[in-house]
Amino acid sequence: MSDVMMPMEACLVAPCADRDDAVPVLCCRRGPGRRVRRGLGGADYLVKPFAAADLLARVRANVDLARLRGQHARWRDALIDSLQEAFFVCDDDGTVVEINAAFTDILGYGPADLPYPVPHPWWPSDPEGRQQFADAFEERSGRDQRAHTVPVTTRDGRRLWISALMNPARDPDSGRTMTVGTFRDVTADHHARRREAALAEMSVRLSRAASTTDALALALEQMEGLWRSAVVAVVFGRRHAPLVVGGSEGLVWEDLPEDQRATLTSFRDHPALIPVVLDDGSAAVTVEHPDGPMVVWLRLAVQFTEQDELLLSLLAGHLTQGLSRAHQIDEQRETALALQRAILGPSHLPGGFAVRYEPAARPLEVGGDWYDTFPLPDGRIGIVVGDCVGRGLSAAAVMGQLRSACRALLLQEIGPARALMALDQFAAGVPGALCTTVFCGVLDPTTGHLTYSSAGHPPAILALLDGTTQLLNEGRSIPLAVKPGVHRSEAECTLPPRSTLLTYTDGLVERRRSSLNEGIDKAAHAVQQGRANGLEDLAGQLMTTLAPAGGYDDDVALLLYRHPAPLDLTFRAEPGQLYAARSTLRTWLSQCGLSTSLSQGILLAVGEACANAVEHAYRDVTRQQIRVRAESSATTGLLVTVADTGTWKTPTTDPTARRGHGTTIMQTMMDEVAILPDPTGTTVTMQVMIPDDDAAHPDHDHRRARQTGGEGSG
Repeated sequence: MSDVMMPMEACLVAPCADRDDAVPVLCCRRGPGRRVRRGLGGADYLVKPFAAADLLARVRANVDLARLRGQHARWRDALIDSLQEAFFVCDDDGTVVEINAAFTDILGYGPADLPYPVPHPWWPSDPEGRQQFADAFEERSGRDQRAHTVPVTTRDGRRLWISALMNPARDPDSGRTMTVGTFRDVTADHHARRREAALAEMSVRLSRAASTTDALALALEQMEGLWRSAVVAVVFGRRHAPLVVGGSEGLVWEDLPEDQRATLTSFRDHPALIPVVLDDGSAAVTVEHPDGPMVVWLRLAVQFTEQDELLLSLLAGHLTQGLSRAHQIDEQRETALALQRAILGPSHLPGGFAVRYEPAARPLEVGGDWYDTFPLPDGRIGIVVGDCVGRGLSAAAVMGQLRSACRALLLQEIGPARALMALDQFAAGVPGALCTTVFCGVLDPTTGHLTYSSAGHPPAILALLDGTTQLLNEGRSIPLAVKPGVHRSEAECTLPPRSTLLTYTDGLVERRRSSLNEGIDKAAHAVQQGRANGLEDLAGQLMTTLAPAGGYDDDVALLLYRHPAPLDLTFRAEPGQLYAARSTLRTWLSQCGLSTSLSQGILLAVGEACANAVEHAYRDVTRQQIRVRAESSATTGLLVTVADTGTWKTPTTDPTARRGHGTTIMQTMMDEVAILPDPTGTTVTMQVMIPDDDAAHPDHDHRRARQTGGEGSG
């Protein structure tokens, strides 16, 4: 450094000969605010006068300090670049201002393009992935040690998954909050975990499937969720047309576009479990279905990678095994259900009955409870409802033996009490039959007379016409096999006209933290509230109304009977058949407890409908059958339907005509009349309301069924 020439000369810089090192520059000022020309920025300052030794010492100190600073910077850079994990620093705005070599190796973005403002170029392009990355990046200000696994897009367009950890750091000089973060490539781990989770979910879904159809539907539902796309499966089996599963409801093979049908058909003979990505971006894989080859087709909305192909192949393999197991279970279940239904009870019930059954142990359709109703040789009807201890297949095996034995005993016409005494001896020798409860009754459907006996069973409920209910709690004794040979009694009662009888097992009424009497009261109220409904509707209503919040946790059986049973009469359309039909209807109306005047009006209206069917329905064709059905309820009155398979004559409109007034008579006698002709015949529906004070005779006007006790003498 030369001396400064005063007053106007500039500071002269003397280069160091043969040296490439940077030369420290000492600058001076002349007067306030004035800088010498060619000022290069001073590394240090000296005040004249100074000695040469001062200058040399000062220069040596600056050179050493610069060397230390350079060494520190190089060491810092080498240390950061040596990290195997990617390293980055963000300012308080989120702009990336520093990265290391691993960062560049993973994402492809180097230091030459720094800084990288928000949004960073490696953020995913799809909305879901972009939002996922943004949410994780927003949490960088907190001292959260939890790593975030987020998707990123490399410079060459590949999608990776990284595990990023970010923490705030305060700059001691500026006071600004910076973010220091690291991340590593976990793409392989992410896809491995995704495969494991997807396969585990597929296994769970297939294990829950109750049939092949359920298994396929659950598998397609999972695939739709994994790839956010529509999934359709086409089964090329023995059917006339391929079966389409998935897609919109009711989709059939003919609804698919022709080009798609051709594409799917081409995969019919393709090797199984090898996914193929089509030109339109969709994917397909062939799976073995029990009915034949099945092609699963995915309409993709995202890029389908090699990892996706591997996952689809594994899922298809699991689906193949699951469908095979489900098919075997289907076949076994059909066999088991046939056996279960055989031991449960009759599939065809006598008129006036409705039943419901729900086992607690799924997927079995039978448990320890049972019902049975069957005609006896003398025209009466046997009624049995029982409950074995336990549930599941073991209880069902006991139940089947007891049901068959009880039916055989009642068919001997020995009466309910003696039948239970004999069944008691039989149950004592059947393992698992201890403490079985049974309601056993014999009903005369003509008179409504019921004889019954109960072996520790909940009392039957009788809903009467006046809105009250009655418990049949006579003829009670201990459950079966508790004390074989114990004497059992029976009771009798007469079911009033249009009353409803409910017999059931304790699963319908027994609840935790509630007494059995409370459950019985609720059931009685539900029967009374629904007595206006048909029996089938009432049975379903009871099962729904009385079901606990989590569903039934015990077997449930219920049996309903309404007295009298609906009249269902079929006769040939001949004039000579009308008298017998009218007599049958008159007897049934008497069982309903209707007054003579109301019965005569109903007989007249139904007689006109039947006469019209006989005279006009089959004028030019072979005479067929006429069907008359009559049904009563507690509140809606009486409903009669007369149906034929012919065509009626057009009614006359001439008021002076001597004939053709049948429709007018029906409308006069009944409250509602509807004549509904169609290509299959003509149906006449008539309804009449029954007044509350209408009764055939005083005996039919009683409010409660009379019960009498008796010995089990048969």
